[in-house]
Amino acid sequence: MSLLDFLLSLEPRGALAVTLGASIVLYALAANVAWMNRTPGKGRWGRFVHWWQTHRIGRIASELARWLYYLALPWATLMLGYSTMRALGVWGMDWLTPLTYLGLLTFGAAIVITWVWRPYVLVQHPHTPDESGWNWAQHTIEIFYQEAHWAFYRAGPILWLDDFYWGSFLGLVLVLIEGWSNPATRAQIANVARADAPLWNVSLLIISTLIFIFTQNAWYCLVVHLVLAQGLRSAIGFPRGYPPL
Repeated sequence: MSLLDFLLSLEPRGALAVTLGASIVLYALAANVAWMNRTPGKGRWGRFVHWWQTHRIGRIASELARWLYYLALPWATLMLGYSTMRALGVWGMDWLTPLTYLGLLTFGAAIVITWVWRPYVLVQHPHTPDESGWNWAQHTIEIFYQEAHWAFYRAGPILWLDDFYWGSFLGLVLVLIEGWSNPATRAQIANVARADAPLWNVSLLIISTLIFIFTQNAWYCLVVHLVLAQGLRSAIGFPRGYPPL
């Protein structure tokens, strides 16, 4: 029996649970393999890792794998009927009623983030290096990846619990568990001068969750994320760019 046959044999919510669990395991496996090979050795495997990290073929394959993971996987669960557009927050929403909540939450988030993070920047002078070389367009794509991923992890609990409130918070917990499985993230958090990258992502994750609870609209979450990440982060004084959670 193939993996697809196994998933098709399950009821939709069970298949979605298996898919989400596999997604977390896949992320943890990839993150730990990348961490172990962050400094390629001198042997045959080390030469292959170095080639993979520097050659165009390896970079293209890595980007394709990330596209499949962050976008194609949620789309596949939607097409197979495991998830719904309503749970993902991408269709069938009320666009006008939540606008007041959206405005208040965005304004409040900007104030809180500035109040919390500006003193950190002034005292710690975070020096998380921007090794990605992203321009603003690539950075926007990374933000889109994050929001799609967070929406995917919210959708499962929302459908299981039939509750947008508790389902959104459980989805937040799943993202945090996945992020903590990355040894690079744990190493950054252990260094106070480099902890800004993962902790900033956690801040945006919490804000995105709250906005989704009040608006049930993933597009609104994306807009606020773009405003805060592309505008407010640099205004506060952080280095440009940060790794996705």
